Amino acid sequence: MIKKIVIKNKKYLLPIYLPDATRAVVRGLDAVDLKKIGIQGVVVNTYHLMHQPGLAVLKKAGGVKGLMNFQGLVVSDSGGWQIFSTIKRVGSNLFGKITDEGVIFGFNNKKKEIFTPEKSIQTQFAIGSDILICLDDFTVPNIEFKKIKESVERTILWAKRSRIEFDKLVVKNKLTDKNRPLLFAVIQGGWDKDLRKYCAEELLKIGFDGYGYGGYTVNGKGEQDLKMAKFVAKLIPDKFPKFALGSGRLVDIARMREMGWQIFDCVLPTRDARHGRLYLIKKTALENPEKLKLKSSYQFLSIGRGKYAQDLKSMDKNCDCLTCQKYSRAYLNHLFKIGDFGYYRLATIHNLRQYARLLKMVKAKYKITDNRRM
Repeated sequence: MIKKIVIKNKKYLLPIYLPDATRAVVRGLDAVDLKKIGIQGVVVNTYHLMHQPGLAVLKKAGGVKGLMNFQGLVVSDSGGWQIFSTIKRVGSNLFGKITDEGVIFGFNNKKKEIFTPEKSIQTQFAIGSDILICLDDFTVPNIEFKKIKESVERTILWAKRSRIEFDKLVVKNKLTDKNRPLLFAVIQGGWDKDLRKYCAEELLKIGFDGYGYGGYTVNGKGEQDLKMAKFVAKLIPDKFPKFALGSGRLVDIARMREMGWQIFDCVLPTRDARHGRLYLIKKTALENPEKLKLKSSYQFLSIGRGKYAQDLKSMDKNCDCLTCQKYSRAYLNHLFKIGDFGYYRLATIHNLRQYARLLKMVKAKYKITDNRRM
């Protein structure tokens, strides 16, 4: 298992958690906040940024890093999630259509546009991402084998085209292995192990810098499918970085890191913060990250509950974030109830700091430093 990745002459220690910055912002925070929290990188969305602020603005700003004034790792989601969320999850062609050529968005009285693997790669270059992800056909759970197979075959086809377009742009921009971004492919196949294996083998033949675990990765109970996660991790040689797309609960990071997964992204800590769910990690778990594999090692504090209205204690006495050092539960309860934007910032700072502290402890426990060889 590799301990770090080097992209554009910059090192990033693994494991790493990437909060959601879909539209070039982690909601409620700026680049200064992210740096103080200890966040190394973010995930942005290719499809959304292509439309707003648009490629012209991104190019003028020198990419999304220039726009955000953020110098950490930037990973761009290919736009594959939009296929699922706007077409497949709805289960209707009113919002678009998926073909081998690409995805046609804009039905239902909207202007039609086709989003191809090539366009996704071109847009991700304009975004200035450090890690680009091939457009993939997100596998919907609980569908017939034929449909899953079609999704896998299309994912492989799009990965081939993404690889070709990526290589063309590397040459066009006169980039070298030292200063170019990385290209990851996504392993699809739903809950079918044979199709997951087939997809991984075909993607490995094409050749990429890293590989992701994609599709719907939770079981019928809404829990991470750890058996499938472990199975897919073993399909990827350890010399490659492994990205558990959309996986990032604290307990999942603790468990999946042992399987070989090193890069995580998840909307939950920021979304939970906005909805009044703040994380409390037990001191014993922070001292020994192994304990985080147990759900009992942390809990949620629902800050909007009436019992916190007069609670002047710190949010979490064991946390070193700005929120816990400066403000009480009563104040956070007040801000939450009046819907003040200051609450979103303070709550998000706290939840993300919990993640940053966890990963810092993991790296310390396993002696992952800049001095170790890859």
